[in-house]
Amino acid sequence: MTLNVETGTGAANSESYVSIADANAYAVARGLLFPITAPELAEQALRRATTWLDATYGGYFSGDRMNGRSQTLQWPRSSAYDNSGTPIGLPSDEVPIEIINATIEAAVREMASPGALSPDITPGQIKEEVAVAGAVSVKYAKGQGVSGQMPIVTVIDNILGSLISISHGAALFGKLERV
Repeated sequence: MTLNVETGTGAANSESYVSIADANAYAVARGLLFPITAPELAEQALRRATTWLDATYGGYFSGDRMNGRSQTLQWPRSSAYDNSGTPIGLPSDEVPIEIINATIEAAVREMASPGALSPDITPGQIKEEVAVAGAVSVKYAKGQGVSGQMPIVTVIDNILGSLISISHGAALFGKLERV
């Protein structure tokens, strides 16, 4: 299956913000692993990464999708501005480099461990303490529920920091709160 990459048209069938070749070039330049010897797996990782990125950060992007609900992905957007309220200065038919780079960072993680960014969690089965009689006892962090089990990918938070509304240096998930 061929990966449908968003080209700035706001297409209804886009699946990723970045191509396999561009993802590989980014990864190689940074010493990250994104093997393209299995293109089908690379495409799948890019699709999962794009879906996760839009679902996780989409509500924090300013402006409106260029083609409204008829476009699949969150970008391109019109009337977008950065977190200081300044227009981002991109044509409405362009995807910001931050979105592309964040997608690649997410895809690298998805390629290494499919589903790592969106793990299935059963709240009632989150262990708080484990003990072996007469041996070892381990206590886990308490009280964060499902949101405390979600991965915090600070490199992606940092890449997207200028495009989303979160407090300086704060991750979206975990102990830190959304603003």
